[in-house]
Amino acid sequence: MARILWSREEFMLVMNLYTKIPYGQFHARNTEVIKLSNILNRTPGAVAYKLVHFAGLDPYHKNRGIKGLANPGNNAIKIYNEFQKNWDEMLLESEELLYNYQRIDIRDSFLLQEERIEQNINKLSAKTGKDVERIFKARINQHLFRQVILGNYYHKCSICELNISDLLIASHILKWSENRKERLNPQNGICLCNIHDKAFELGYIGITADYKINLSKRLNKIADKKTFDALFYRHQNNKIILPDKFYPSPLFLEEHYSSCFLT
Repeated sequence: MARILWSREEFMLVMNLYTKIPYGQFHARNTEVIKLSNILNRTPGAVAYKLVHFAGLDPYHKNRGIKGLANPGNNAIKIYNEFQKNWDEMLLESEELLYNYQRIDIRDSFLLQEERIEQNINKLSAKTGKDVERIFKARINQHLFRQVILGNYYHKCSICELNISDLLIASHILKWSENRKERLNPQNGICLCNIHDKAFELGYIGITADYKINLSKRLNKIADKKTFDALFYRHQNNKIILPDKFYPSPLFLEEHYSSCFLT
């Protein structure tokens, strides 16, 4: 029987999954791998094989000496490079493609998942079609970015390791509103709990280009020493807990530190 070649769309869907699950889960027993294999009518082993192909193209894993599998093929290389150059469009396009393969309308599905959007249907209906499309796209992007970032950090705050998903934020290093090109770039995200996310956003916590935590002297105003120690001081000069792929960009961290950190 002739081997059925993988299409561009299939590679896009495997890359979509690559962004969402940690490196250690690239195997045929993983439920998400099995789910995608059923969608593509491929074997779980074949999907896992392609995930490892992508790992071999990842600069972080190359630096670790992980070569992946030989000859990933031009299609895999091309898709990987397209994502790296244009996360904002490619990740969203691959997510919409995933829903299309399942014969699900991504917007209808998202309305059912996001109660806060459902509660605003009347408000949305009063807007123009272009406004509604823009709002839906922004919501879907935010949901997708959160899914990618939390998954890559094993659903733990990278500062304190809090592991309750409802209390975690997919924090942007470069602001969502000011850096459209990097909105969905996993290297522009860090998983933080609510309080450390807010402290990072406002500059009370700085993260250096070598991933060390620095505290603003303004936190010394916290009256209760136990609170200060528990929430902040014990993390001073520690390195953040890093994911096993898509490390936060040192360039993005430098820019955030220079523009936001409170001395």
